[in-house]
Order: sequence, then structure tokens, then C-alpha cells
Amino acid sequence: MPGEKIAVNLSAKALKFIDAYRREHSLKNRSDVIEVAIALLRESEREEEMSEAPEEDDLAGVDLGTGGNNFDEGMR
Repeated sequence: MPGEKIAVNLSAKALKFIDAYRREHSLKNRSDVIEVAIALLRESEREEEMSEAPEEDDLAGVDLGTGGNNFDEGMR
């Protein structure tokens, strides 16, 4: 997929890491390494958001508008 070209200044140490990662993971170029890094950052953000979602136990005692009836009782 063609992308937009940008210029980024990185340290020699960062470029060395990118090049080594590219070789170790058989990626075509540095751009592919950056794409992998961005995908990992996105995944990390999603996991963080999910961990901040309320757990079932966190909702104990909260009236969720069920009128105090539990689901099974309403089905009878």
C-alpha cells in the first residue's frame, strides 16, 4: 500500500536497531519496521484502555436499570 513519505531524524543507535530488527524478522525495509512498531503501540494502547474498563466486580451494587429483577426472574 503506497503511503505518504515523511522525513524522520533518528540517532545512529536507533537506526542500528531498526536495521538489525529488519534483518532478524525478514522485513523488506525500514518502513516495515516502523509499521510494526506503530502496530505494537496501537495494540498497547488498546490493552491499556481495556484494562481501564470497569470489571464486573466494580459494578457490584450499581443499579443498571433492571428494577432489582434478575434476568431469570423476568423470563418466567
